[in-house]
Amino acid sequence: MKDEAAKPRRTANLPPPNSKRAPVKTEMAKPARTKNTIKSSNKNTPPRTDAPKPRRVGTKMSRLLELNVAPVKTPARESKTSHGGAGNSSLTHWLLYCRPGFEQDCAQEAVAQARSQRPVLAEQPGIIPDSGYTIVAINEQALSYSDLIFARQLIRLEHIIEELPERDRLTPILTAINAIPGTFSEMWLEVPDTNDGKTLSAFTRRFGPLLETALREQGRLAENIQTENRQLPRLHIFFPDKSAALIGTSAPFNSAASIMGIVRQSMPSEAPSRSTMKLAEAIEVFLDKGEQTRLLRSGMTAVDLGAAPGGWTWQMVKRGIRVTAVDNGPMKGVMEKHPLVEHLKQDGFKFAPKKSVDWLICDMVEKPAKVAELIANWFVSGWCKHAIFNLKLPMKQRVTALNSALGGIRTRLDMEGISYKLIAKQLYHDREEITVFLSKTRNR
Repeated sequence: MKDEAAKPRRTANLPPPNSKRAPVKTEMAKPARTKNTIKSSNKNTPPRTDAPKPRRVGTKMSRLLELNVAPVKTPARESKTSHGGAGNSSLTHWLLYCRPGFEQDCAQEAVAQARSQRPVLAEQPGIIPDSGYTIVAINEQALSYSDLIFARQLIRLEHIIEELPERDRLTPILTAINAIPGTFSEMWLEVPDTNDGKTLSAFTRRFGPLLETALREQGRLAENIQTENRQLPRLHIFFPDKSAALIGTSAPFNSAASIMGIVRQSMPSEAPSRSTMKLAEAIEVFLDKGEQTRLLRSGMTAVDLGAAPGGWTWQMVKRGIRVTAVDNGPMKGVMEKHPLVEHLKQDGFKFAPKKSVDWLICDMVEKPAKVAELIANWFVSGWCKHAIFNLKLPMKQRVTALNSALGGIRTRLDMEGISYKLIAKQLYHDREEITVFLSKTRNR
């Protein structure tokens, strides 16, 4: 089973909006429904008045921050009451990346994980549909990245800069970073995984070296990623657009180890379908190098349920694994007559192997509960040791459907006394689905 993630540190104060002080300095908490931003200073800006600044209506950041996100109080001033709401001052804000269109599911799952430890007493930030990220506000519960299915990355949010000046984005960002204590192992500039986000890639390539140079001159970045520095937090600067920046940190043991949480795969020229990249990514995400060498050895055996046209089978065959491909449809390309492939035109839900195999892989289009029941039957029957499979997502109630399917597998294996490791993620190459790795470890 996976190790429980360490409890996150207390978040630094999230600066309130409309501050009259210099950037990143905070005032007392504003009333409810204020925006949580760092305002940058500009000599050309007209003098401020005491009247409140009108809220920018309709912008993404305004919609996101339509709630009370008052700064965290110091321990000496913390209220002893356990009730939250608008006056709750001990909130931690987390930034999570996800596949565009799954923001609601990502936030729902994260809040549910926190709530399983103790109640979450906080109004949640607004969700921007199809943005590729979400923010959740919880108390001091720990979030475990490895247990989150829809989150590609887990970042402790420290500061939000809602309005960056076009002529000097560097100064307010550096000022905000200077308010975060400690040294960072590395700095990642990231953008949403959307069409709009892709247009920012040229900007981040130009801006990144400038920011990195400034941070190194200040001694905020480790000189190299050695053993002692791998435990340092990473620094994330996330640009939803050129005019805003979300700044936070991630713990290397409780986050994704790739920029934007994406492990991209290239399409092999010989593979018969693009689905091969889903299995390639799953192997890289779920298995470390040692496990790949130990668990995917030449001479092993596998069954591929729903194999046609052979994209997943190809990943096994290229590692020297003999595959029984089960599908009424045809295998294509090099998989059609490969010496390591036996193609059986049968129904994958009715197929039973003559003897146990090392691997079961499955990418069939069916309800998640039905596929989960099939996988559980294979493990209970002793037909396989390891499995990677996809669960197709319904249009609604995705989190509920997945909890039911995965819970069904856990219940069956627990009842049979089977010890196992189960990890589920919505991978970059997944679409309306998630991928699950299940491995039998030892019998209790």
